[in-house]
Amino acid sequence: MRVIRLVVVVVLVLAGLAVPAGAAVPFPRIDASRFVYVQGQTFAVYKANMDALERNAQLKPKGLNDVLASANRKGRPLCHGTHLKAGLGPKGFCWQDGEDDDTNAWIPQGLTGSGDAEAAGTVGGKRIVAASWHTPGDTFTRVSFLDEKTLSYRHVLLVEPHAAGDFKAISSHGDGLSWFGNHLYLAQGSVLRVFDLRHFWAMDTAPAHVGRKADGRFSARYHAWALPQIGAYWYQGGGCAAVNGDKPCSASLSLDRGNSSLIVAEHVAKGGGGRVMRWPLDPGTGLLRTEPNGSIRALEAFRSPVWAMQGAVSHNGHLVVSGACAQHAGKPVDLPSCLHGGVAGQSISQLTEAPVNNQNLSYWPATGELWLMNEQLRERVVARIPWRALAGG
Repeated sequence: MRVIRLVVVVVLVLAGLAVPAGAAVPFPRIDASRFVYVQGQTFAVYKANMDALERNAQLKPKGLNDVLASANRKGRPLCHGTHLKAGLGPKGFCWQDGEDDDTNAWIPQGLTGSGDAEAAGTVGGKRIVAASWHTPGDTFTRVSFLDEKTLSYRHVLLVEPHAAGDFKAISSHGDGLSWFGNHLYLAQGSVLRVFDLRHFWAMDTAPAHVGRKADGRFSARYHAWALPQIGAYWYQGGGCAAVNGDKPCSASLSLDRGNSSLIVAEHVAKGGGGRVMRWPLDPGTGLLRTEPNGSIRALEAFRSPVWAMQGAVSHNGHLVVSGACAQHAGKPVDLPSCLHGGVAGQSISQLTEAPVNNQNLSYWPATGELWLMNEQLRERVVARIPWRALAGG
């Protein structure tokens, strides 16, 4: 009976159908050698553009401490249920009222923090949470930096510098976010954007305009701070395609500090089969590790059976994936998500329900915490639970 059951589960997975809750299902390894990023001359071009802009006194680069010192919003202690098993003892916070309960003008997606950025788990002596948000039309992208001790935070608009001595807003879904050293990575479908947290720019806050104003000063759609892109990685020829082909679409991002790598997961809205890839980081530079020809090749890849996968994180060979619950697959989206755990290349099973429409995941090795965040309006939470209690690794 056990062999027959395994065959049935494999058939269900390959057919894109939901598997029984709690069942250990295959999480097969696939060929990663065909997944290749290029970077062109983006780092050199953006540097030249930024150097020109930073000759303007207003754009003298500032650091994260300056941003946090100007925090103008206040989170709240965990104010909504998480659907996580009570035994996991979830802790965390909610965003300021109004960014949770009143409007959907901005929607959270990616999650990272100081536990990713530094092995000690802190930056400047602070435990910091960072989250990416997008507007409903993906016209603008911002990142929030929150001091976990005080729950005070500030939004920063992401911008792209260009050669005309100006910059423009970055249009994206803000799909995934990860922080390694001084660098912040934003996953966006076919593109991985890179930012340097030593280069925040102070903005005039009055106008909705983004970039240079008629008076020569700069603004970023009411934001007091802008963060410029310093480089990018993408697939040769551009574009991406979910499930099949050589260009998986990036829907989430996390850091595996133990292996100095970025974990990218692919979202498939109405089924399983999304891919999970590991991309190599160079600890010396904080950037992706390139081959002699300047390209970057994925280290390994897997095909996930989890429906509507929204996030994936790895530690010591164990993976935790956020996605639809087996019992909810194919139903309306406004239902609790589930966390699934297992060993990449072997199997994965459903572990616990999670917040409704849960998004990205982040693992902080210094404290053994798994962080998670959802996007559901009026139920938004950022929560942390013990990794070992969930993944056992």
